[in-house]
Amino acid sequence: MQKDLTSNGLCLYLKDKFSASCDFALRKIDLPCGVRVYAASIIGLCDKEYISEFVIEPLFELDDKKYLPDAVFASSLLRLEDAEKAVSSLLFGNVVIFFDLDGQNFIFATDARSKNARSISEPEGEVVIRGPREGFVESAVLNVALLRKRLVTERLCVEKTTVGYISPTEVYIVYLDGIADKKVIERIKQRLSKIDIPTVIDSGYIEHTLGDSRYPLFPDVGNSEKPDKVAAKLVGGRVAVVCDGSPCVLTLPYFFVESLQSAEDYLKSPYYATFLRILRVLGTLIAVFLPGIYIALLQFDVSAIPHTLYMTITEARNDIPFTPFTELVVLLFVFEIIREVGVRMPRAVGDAVSIVAGIILGDAAIKAGIASAPVIMVAALSATCNFIDPPIMNALPLIRLSNLVFARIFGLFGVAFFMLALAAALCVKTSGGKPYLLPFAPTVPKGLLDGIVAVPDIALKHAPDETEEK
Repeated sequence: MQKDLTSNGLCLYLKDKFSASCDFALRKIDLPCGVRVYAASIIGLCDKEYISEFVIEPLFELDDKKYLPDAVFASSLLRLEDAEKAVSSLLFGNVVIFFDLDGQNFIFATDARSKNARSISEPEGEVVIRGPREGFVESAVLNVALLRKRLVTERLCVEKTTVGYISPTEVYIVYLDGIADKKVIERIKQRLSKIDIPTVIDSGYIEHTLGDSRYPLFPDVGNSEKPDKVAAKLVGGRVAVVCDGSPCVLTLPYFFVESLQSAEDYLKSPYYATFLRILRVLGTLIAVFLPGIYIALLQFDVSAIPHTLYMTITEARNDIPFTPFTELVVLLFVFEIIREVGVRMPRAVGDAVSIVAGIILGDAAIKAGIASAPVIMVAALSATCNFIDPPIMNALPLIRLSNLVFARIFGLFGVAFFMLALAAALCVKTSGGKPYLLPFAPTVPKGLLDGIVAVPDIALKHAPDETEEK
């Protein structure tokens, strides 16, 4: 560590540290009061107008040098004790001011970060028909402010740490004191302190580390780009992790039932909201089990299919060279390819490619005698229902394929066994140390009020108890 903290010593130290950086700015200012002051900053990270108006100009207007430490117009002025902290402050967008006065060395840092950031807008991944349109941006400080705007209480606690040994990234832990579980907070702090990576570009870099499973199939860490949604989770006892540079805020613990809920459920009639949640449950079951049940019935339990329906399926399958299992697997893979193409292409092109490819390939497959209409309907319905629960939609294709293999080998017994094995895996899964299937297993009566059945007025009153195990 640099020992010489005089103005000249620190000036040489900073010049040496940033010798290969053309965006490092160091200005020498000889004040009328007879003191030489240095102002160091990183061009682009700092606001030049702010430095000129609130840092340099007040110094020139100073007549008495004994008031020099208080001359800067800033809401906060942090005194630094060593040169390494001065370097770190510069890299985080602060302007560092240092000078010698009456034999003492003074090093100060004040926030001068540039406001050139993306404006607050509606997140494209969480579009709502009714409700707030604000979305998080890439600034962690602004994201925390958006949460404070929603939760006007002194009980909202914000703690800061850094992650990354080459390029430290600011990470904020946000929670409501007295509502969030202290064990969950400590668990998050410990796991953040153990992360050993060069830098954090996005919150996804630390998401798997915060979860209880290293490589989870089902997500055990929640994420959202909407301040109102995260604020509601904080009131419900969750802990938010805000990562600088990412518009996606993480929440812990995360329960499976959250994937079946939507922020708009509280803005609708409770009857209709309950209907939608039941619809999401049915859609998820169709996405996972429909192809397997179709194969199991067609190849093992034909007698369970109504005679008229079976004759229709048989007639449609005339001259098809593949087995139903092969047909279904190929079609599901083709659908995943089309979906990936639609996602990776620009939106205007991707939507058109997905629609055209789906229609043309499906029609061509039937006319060419490669696939039958019933199999295409089963694959299309299952693949469409895959998107009814966005938080778990990436896990459903893999689960569906595994269930399809069990159905092909063991029939309906294989489907039933796979269903029980999946339920058992979810029962033993945890998130933030809490059971993943709360409030159903174990049962939390107050949490059930906001489970599948939507009773918003009662549920919101008891939201803090939702994560508690009774």
